[in-house]
Amino acid sequence: MPHPYLAIAQRLYAQKGQKFSLADIAIAANVSRPTIYKHLGNKDKILALLQGSDALGIEARIMRGVMEVAQVQGFKAATIEAIAEASGVGPATIYRRFADKEGLIRAFIERQTPRDKMPAFPPDTNGDFGAELAVIVTHLLGFMFEHKTLVRLIFSGNEADRTYLKSLRDDTNSTFARLNSFFQRHQNAGHISGTADTNLLTTSLFGMVHAHTVLAPAGGAVDIKAASHSICQLFASLSKGAA
Repeated sequence: MPHPYLAIAQRLYAQKGQKFSLADIAIAANVSRPTIYKHLGNKDKILALLQGSDALGIEARIMRGVMEVAQVQGFKAATIEAIAEASGVGPATIYRRFADKEGLIRAFIERQTPRDKMPAFPPDTNGDFGAELAVIVTHLLGFMFEHKTLVRLIFSGNEADRTYLKSLRDDTNSTFARLNSFFQRHQNAGHISGTADTNLLTTSLFGMVHAHTVLAPAGGAVDIKAASHSICQLFASLSKGAA
């Protein structure tokens, strides 16, 4: 199993190729750049480590190709041929692995979702709404900032693209659905106000995280700890109204 920081480097390489930086890894890991250097070395050393992993494998290249083509053509208009050319593979390679374009885009969505990467709640949270929310928000901030190009593309893309992606997603097991269940669970337990619409709460949470990670940074870094605290403070009134 690769070092956690190297695993992040693998994901960044799959998205950006050799354009990734130590700062990108540090931001995604929510640690300092010197910490990354201490564990992995400089960029040349990291690339050498990646050469010995599967990060430069065919699927990683294909996923990077999907992203590259989608930024220009959109997901719906993108063709297997264009993605294959951007990936440096033949169309037949993509068809063998994913069957068709829809299978490829579904695989791309699965690899880019925060749903299956949601952290487990530490034992000391013990059903505490504020503590659990902080874990979720911190995770979402890090994930959305790391994937902000994709997030911007999905949320700011054209209507045809959004409809196309929605048709390929499993909304019953989506991140939105899981967060909605999170709010419902705490409502049922009496931890937060039962009068709030959990769909609206989830939408508001997504909107805040999106604003902090995609809209606000303007090319710079985001202070994940401060942003998480700010968002959680806004949601604190829910627990105050539980009684």
